[in-house]
Amino acid sequence: MLKALSYLNIFLAIAYFFGYLLNSFSWPIAAILLIIVYNGLVIRNIERELKFSPVHYTLAFFNLLFAGFLTLWIINVVQSSIEVSYFGNTGIYIVMGTLFVFSIIAHVLLLIRKF
Repeated sequence: MLKALSYLNIFLAIAYFFGYLLNSFSWPIAAILLIIVYNGLVIRNIERELKFSPVHYTLAFFNLLFAGFLTLWIINVVQSSIEVSYFGNTGIYIVMGTLFVFSIIAHVLLLIRKF
């Protein structure tokens, strides 16, 4: 399950980058890169049956931090969509962002539970 969530997180990170962050600031792009690297490390450790080090848990913390910021961004999009009564293009962003947040949180919780 952890490996499948890692692949899902990598896919969602790439899709989120191409969908919404191509002309963005450097911090969200760095966070997306961090998510891809972290999930790649998790896949590598699972396939080689290696133990997780404190570096993995530090990267997991930063993933949770990005999930928190992503949650705030989603809330702001929902609030502004309600204010202007327009949900045309924001629906995809809200659904994909929410799935991404839940996937990151589930991944970190499974990692902590497993090891």
